[in-house]
Amino acid sequence: MSSISIIIIEKTGQIREQSIKSFDENELYKKAGFKTSDGFKCHTVWNIDQLNQQSYSISVYGKTNGRANQENKYDFPPPIDSTLFFGNCILVNKCNNLPSNISCKEWNSIYEHLFGGFEDINNDDSNESEEDCDSDIELNQFGYEKDGFVVDEDEEEDDDYDDDEEEDIIKNKKKKSKVKSKSF
Repeated sequence: MSSISIIIIEKTGQIREQSIKSFDENELYKKAGFKTSDGFKCHTVWNIDQLNQQSYSISVYGKTNGRANQENKYDFPPPIDSTLFFGNCILVNKCNNLPSNISCKEWNSIYEHLFGGFEDINNDDSNESEEDCDSDIELNQFGYEKDGFVVDEDEEEDDDYDDDEEEDIIKNKKKKSKVKSKSF
């Protein structure tokens, strides 16, 4: 059998292709960088019919037990989107139960399909800017919405008492301080 291409999902979240000369499911843990096969197994299989005129059956191999700080940072599609993997993981494409080549470009297309597609955030036609949506909102000189939550410094604050009460309070404080200072 000739060599096949597999995908390695590194623990950092990076993906890379690797060619292997012979496929042995019991030896895949070595390609992932593990010393033993303990806990290294297939966790799910995604079957995709007719994506880019091709069918795929992607198997995900990895470990779900490991040491702290060895967690795999990659975001896998459902149903393993909440599974915590440790170390590197391996993706193998199979056709009629025989290993078949898969490239990073193909995986990216499959990944997008498994998540239901992604919206292109650089497309200006499909998105309105935030300013266009809220054009009737009045902003202050600092760019905040004038909704009463942020008070401008030049605006006067409303007090709960009138000016006469304020003057009385100030006079009373002055009298008390004079009385305190006279006693020795």
